[in-house]
Parts: sequence; structure tokens; C-alpha cells
Amino acid sequence: MRLEFEFIQVTMGLRERLSAVPSVHEWQVLFEFCKRQSLLGVGFAAVEKLHEVGMECPSDIRLKWYGYALQIERMNEKLNKQCGEITKRYEHDGLQCCILKGQGNQMNYPENLRNRRTPGDIDLWCITRPSGLSMPNASLRDYTNYHGITAVMEYVRMQYRLLGIDENPKACYHHIEAPSMDGTEVEVHYRPAFLRSPLRNRRMQRWFELYADECMKNKTHLGFSMMTSSVNVVYQLCHLFTHIFEGGIGLRQLMDYYFALRVWHNDVMECKDLQTQGMWSEGLGTPVMSKEEVMSVIRSFGMGKFAGAVMWVLNEVFSMPTHYYICEPNEKDGKKLLEEIMKGGNFGQYDTRDAGMKRGGMIKHGLWKLKRVMRLVRSYPEEALWEPVFRVYHLGWRLIHN
Repeated sequence: MRLEFEFIQVTMGLRERLSAVPSVHEWQVLFEFCKRQSLLGVGFAAVEKLHEVGMECPSDIRLKWYGYALQIERMNEKLNKQCGEITKRYEHDGLQCCILKGQGNQMNYPENLRNRRTPGDIDLWCITRPSGLSMPNASLRDYTNYHGITAVMEYVRMQYRLLGIDENPKACYHHIEAPSMDGTEVEVHYRPAFLRSPLRNRRMQRWFELYADECMKNKTHLGFSMMTSSVNVVYQLCHLFTHIFEGGIGLRQLMDYYFALRVWHNDVMECKDLQTQGMWSEGLGTPVMSKEEVMSVIRSFGMGKFAGAVMWVLNEVFSMPTHYYICEPNEKDGKKLLEEIMKGGNFGQYDTRDAGMKRGGMIKHGLWKLKRVMRLVRSYPEEALWEPVFRVYHLGWRLIHN
């Protein structure tokens, strides 16, 4: 097993020590690996654990690593507070909100790792109540009642006007950028995820609409809502699938999914326990989707093969227990996925393949993206072949909505 994977398993409490004492060079390799995969914060937990068993990290690397871990802890405290504040404000103004990814995923981590997960921006899923949302129009002289996606977009644009920011935020198919909060970027989603295949995407949007209300009501002790465990297991896979086509995913996202699966599995077992106690019929349990139900939804989105690849990676890297599986691992596609993860790092930021094309302007970037998608066509042909069509459709959608 690779040293890096052993190190991650120590971080997660799945093993007590590495198979061999790392050299100074190997400690530097581990540091760079965690940096590429956005795992520096949680990785420092392994540094601490290995110190206790006599596998000491060189002091200069340890000190630098400790500095990053402290910074990440402070960032998490800041974002948790901001998520509560923005949720309170948006809900006061008439929207229903749920935190996606980020600080929502953080809640699934065990206590010792929770504040060391590397945070990003704030992703907020917003919907309107059936009555719509009444807001001042662009002239600020009269009120207009908006509904659905239009209401969310207009609400965000109103935030810029009220702050006196002369900016017209650009909306894309699933989100719009809201004003930042003390340096933290905010993305407001009116669609949690999307697929490029029209049929699959229509199914996905209907499914999320069906479960939106229960996610909005799933409040945490920090004052914001997050997806229920069943919905999150489906959503996180959708998020991974989307980013494979965009630029790549990293092991931070796979660790998020590991802990999402763990929480979901525990909820499934708790529901079974409630049923045996005769409490389920009394309404004291919370409905949780079974493995079969989860996979039925995922297959309807055309992601069954990808789910198998993710299960293989989770087993290979994290040594995930088999009872967390939602399907059988797919070794062939799993190896391809892991290769992409190791080459690209977090969201593909470290992928050096065709770097000139990637950063060479609109036309070259488009060709780079097409080349990347074609690498995926054998594994996921339907989504890959629809990608160029969706790109043209998305261009038209943005022209209409901006």
C-alpha cells in the first residue's frame, strides 16, 4: 500500500501506525501530498498520532504543518458563524435555505477532525415558499412578486443594489454569485446539481425538488440546515460526477463522501433499531433511504458505473468497511478515477496535462475541455457525448438569464 494512503488511514483512526518509519524526504512527500489534496488540516491529526507511537515528523515540517492546521481551524470557526448568519438573513427575507457541501460536510466528520477539514466558500441552496418572494424592482420604487429560480436570482441581485455595489452578477445554470461575507465567497444555488444529459437532468431536478423541503428543515445546532443523510449520499455523488467532467476531484471530496456514507449507514441502522422496538409506526423515527433505494436513484441518473468506481477508490485509499458500500466496487473504472485524482489533486488544480491549452484563452480552453471529456467517453459515454451539446445550450441559457 502507498505510504500516502496509510497516512490518511492513520488520520481517520483506521490504523495506529505506518508500516515503516518515514524518512525526512518521505515526510516532505506526505506534506506536499496533503497540500495537493487539501488535506493539510486533517493530516496534522496523523502527525500527532504518529508522534505518540515514536514516528516523529521533523520539527521544521511539523511546525509549518501546525501553522496550517491552526489557520484552518480559525477559518472553520469563521465559516460556521457566517453560515448561521447568512441563513438567518435569507430566511428572514422569505427564502428557505440549506448549506451544501462545505460546512454541511464538516458536520459529518468526527469531533477530532471536524474543525480541521479544509473549508472553501459558502454554497447555499435556496428555494422560495409557494407564495413567492416580493421584492423591490430594479428602480427600487415598486415591488414585484417573483417565483422559483427567477426569485432567487433577483434576490441576489437586490443584495448588490442594497449594498451599493455597482455589479451585475452573472448567473449560470445552477448558481449565482452573491456578495461575499468578509472575504468569504458565497454561491447561491437554485439547483443543487445538474447533469448534461437532458433526460437524466430532468429526473435529477424533479428528485431534488421532491426532497427540498425536508432538507431545508434539517437544522443543525449551528443555526443552519444541511441535507438529510440519504439525500446527501446521492447529492455528494452527483457533485463528484459533475466535477470529473469540469476539471477533476481530489481526495478531500472523497473523504467527505466517506463520512457522508458513514453517517447515512448509522442512520439506516438506527431506523432498523427503531423498527424492532415498535417505534417506527409511532412516527418517532426519521425516514432513511435503504442502499437499494439510494442505488435506484443513482442508476436513474446514469451514475451507477461511477458509483462503483468511487466505492473502489474509497476502499483502496481509505480501507472503507464493506457495510458502507452502496454498490459493488468497479476496479477498472476505479483505477482510472484514482489516477485522475492523484495527477490532478484538489479539483484538478495540479494537473499539468495540456496546461497551455487550459489557460490559453476561450478557444483553447474549450478544446482542452473537449479533450478531457473525450478521455471519459468510454467510461461514461452518455454524459460525455452530451457535454458539448450542453455547453452550447448553457451559452444560450446565460444569454437569456443575464
